[in-house]
Amino acid sequence: MSKPSGQARRARVAFQTLGCPKNAVDSDALTHVLRSAGFECVAQPHRADVLVINTCGFLDDAKIESVEMLLAALRWKAARPGRRVMAMGCLTARDGAEISAELAELDGVFGIGEWTRILETLGANPVATDFSQPPPVHASSAGPGSAYLRISDGCSHGCTFCSIPQMRGLYRSEPPGELLAEARRLVEGGVKEIILIGQETTGYGVDIYGERKLVELCWSLSELNGLRWIRLLYAHPPSVSPRLLEELASVPKFVSYLDFPIEHASDRILKLMGRKSTAARMKETIAAFRAVRPGACVRTSLIVGFPGETDEDFERLLRFLEEVRFERAGVFLFSPQEDTSAARLPGRVEEGVALDRLDHCMTLQRRICLEKHRALQGAVMDVLIERAVHGASWGRSEWDAPEIDGRVRVSSEITPGEIVPVRITQGHAYRLDGKPAVAPEDRSRRESCGECSLPVLPSRHA
Repeated sequence: MSKPSGQARRARVAFQTLGCPKNAVDSDALTHVLRSAGFECVAQPHRADVLVINTCGFLDDAKIESVEMLLAALRWKAARPGRRVMAMGCLTARDGAEISAELAELDGVFGIGEWTRILETLGANPVATDFSQPPPVHASSAGPGSAYLRISDGCSHGCTFCSIPQMRGLYRSEPPGELLAEARRLVEGGVKEIILIGQETTGYGVDIYGERKLVELCWSLSELNGLRWIRLLYAHPPSVSPRLLEELASVPKFVSYLDFPIEHASDRILKLMGRKSTAARMKETIAAFRAVRPGACVRTSLIVGFPGETDEDFERLLRFLEEVRFERAGVFLFSPQEDTSAARLPGRVEEGVALDRLDHCMTLQRRICLEKHRALQGAVMDVLIERAVHGASWGRSEWDAPEIDGRVRVSSEITPGEIVPVRITQGHAYRLDGKPAVAPEDRSRRESCGECSLPVLPSRHA
């Protein structure tokens, strides 16, 4: 939006976003708001007059990183007169008063979605802002050919270790009409993969309709011409039934990937965590998804060192990992969060013991992942290319979500944003190597015909 003749130049604004994709959606939404108000948003802080730090406060390491980023931004501010620094996001939503008191040099501290206050602080009139173009309030880029679509925010489950409700509020679904309209714009702009995100995506629609509407949403997205993949992150095991996963797995463009954070596999620890599920129930649900999608990737996250976790509890977790054999897993040390009931539980596990347990889990998972990857040698998998350099390309298969999973190295330069079939030649613990399985002219023919293939896996995965 160009400024009227004679009007002073608006400030140039740069963002530094920490944390999960939900924060990235917030930063992109605010970028659109600022541009609509006449501000220029730039990628490089050295070109900016205002630096906005979008903070994360989920774990202690994230809080430390956020504070360090704020301190670095204040040094950036001090280096040139006239610069300003503002803070927003999850950490400031909960601890804004404390941050304002400790870092008085900040020019503004805001919670989540306080766009009007930010505009006013920057000297703009929110009422006069031109929103003639629909703002991308639910989406952000996830890389070439891929985008996040936030279908819900907040959480109402009350897990004892989690502070998300304090930062993002209770669970609320985004209107389906707005989501579909934004998804349509994304696909028309060249997006081939839509990644559904939210603090708990599988509860989508419960607060609006009194029942889950995730399957219906995925079927509607699947009807978009040009869309190839629908990926779901942050399924909540206690609220996911085997039937729900069977229905999701039947959606044509739903990738063979499930993000299913179990957190633990000892029923006693699950109860202390406030996770209303059992190890047996979670195993049944995972099996239901794999039954419909043989060769699918199931990803999970785990917490070790939870208060009261005994050697027997940890052994139950290890046995579960051996039996279920997740394709992907992230393991985290318990981090007591302020004002959560888990932070007040007795039986704190010694740090050295917790670190040993984390190492044991990661060693086991690395072995499983290496075995799974070696079993893929000879298989053909579709890969979304993200970058090409020095005669090779790097991308993601259906088994890989952005940032959190592995990569596929392809022995040919391919245009970023394309989805191409790749024959896997070698499997490493956290990477696959492959070569194009289809000649460039055949790839063009497949694209023009709108063909959408699933991975062709070896028969032993069936």
